[in-house]
Amino acid sequence: MNLRALFSNIFFRSAPKLANNLPKKCLLISGCDSGLGFNLSLFCSKALKITVVSGCLSINSDGAKLLKREKNIIPIELDLLNPETVQNAFHTINGLVLNGYQLSAIVNNAGIMCFGEFEWQTPDIFESQINVNLLGTMKLTHKFLPLIRTQKGRIINITSHCGFHSLPSLSAYSASKSGLKSWNDALRMEMSKYGVKVINFVPGSFIMLSNITAKQCIYASIMRDKFNDEQTIFYGRYFEQYNDYLRSLSKCKAPCEIADNILYKKFQKALLSENPKTIYIHEPWRYKIYYFLFKIFPVRIVDWLTQKFVSMPKYIPKVNN
Repeated sequence: MNLRALFSNIFFRSAPKLANNLPKKCLLISGCDSGLGFNLSLFCSKALKITVVSGCLSINSDGAKLLKREKNIIPIELDLLNPETVQNAFHTINGLVLNGYQLSAIVNNAGIMCFGEFEWQTPDIFESQINVNLLGTMKLTHKFLPLIRTQKGRIINITSHCGFHSLPSLSAYSASKSGLKSWNDALRMEMSKYGVKVINFVPGSFIMLSNITAKQCIYASIMRDKFNDEQTIFYGRYFEQYNDYLRSLSKCKAPCEIADNILYKKFQKALLSENPKTIYIHEPWRYKIYYFLFKIFPVRIVDWLTQKFVSMPKYIPKVNN
């Protein structure tokens, strides 16, 4: 089924206490070149009939080009590390508001990820994950807060299961998402008195359907080049096996559909319910089982289960003859 058919055929039962779907609503979604942001843009445009400003890292990406074809989608360049593009995103949304649109929400979805043990990751690599995933999201939201407050819009932060339980190989990414969750919770309490709802949306893993790990091979090359002699000898074959295992994640993928009606129903409620939950979690049964076990077992067993969950290549110590 192609993307157009997917979103034109999705059937949604009316959820209780949904806000009126006014004909002129708009919202901003960041990170729309592929994956969740790309699909949410199509869903909000087609199924919900909302005008979507889709922030793409590159306006010339395959995802941005596909979104340009859609009637109710306005793709723009949005790099959270580039203040000029953040300012342009604000002007685009503000222009729609001045023309009679109501700002429904900003959806903070943009993020980057690097797999690698923390010792391997250079300061530039782990700082970039904090700067984009956490600080970039905070700066974008800060720019929009006065407009969101006056428009009584809402903020939907796309976080991660890593924000609840940190994973080895993703220490910096987990830190950024844990920080994002904590900031989301504080912001929710601050903004509630102004009638602004702040929602944590945890969508599950879509690594194979997005390009969030498309630079993994580049990161691996940078990490290897920064090793000193002792690290090169010590990690050696383990580092190569580790990154060979991840090679499939490094391929740049064409935008593709996420055919998951339950996911879209939960997002619709987060976006339009008059009294939304503070958090929406979408996860497979495997995640539910693991997280239940994480709560009841001691740390040593939880660490072992987490290693099994991540399922990365094992380090085998060298035997000195």
